[in-house]
Amino acid sequence: MNQNHIIYFVFPFGVGLLCHKFLQIPDTSIWFYIWLGCIASLFIFVKLILPAQEQKFDAIKDIDIESSFRDKMKEQKPYSYIAGFHMLLFFVIIIVSFLN
Repeated sequence: MNQNHIIYFVFPFGVGLLCHKFLQIPDTSIWFYIWLGCIASLFIFVKLILPAQEQKFDAIKDIDIESSFRDKMKEQKPYSYIAGFHMLLFFVIIIVSFLN
């Protein structure tokens, strides 16, 4: 994992902590802001990271599509795992909030 992966991993937690500290809305926990950070993280993954990976490897136009697809997937996998973790955290926060 490089620093971009780590930054993407801690993004919802950092945004949640900053929003909780600066907004100070009564009766709002930090988990609400982390939940919003997870939504923003998935939006960033779909709208920024995936198109950037596609453009970087240009897998559609290359003659050797299989190798460029393999390279793209190798670099994209950590982002996919992190986005999956953020999605799982999103649903866990929803479930725990309804159980409480």
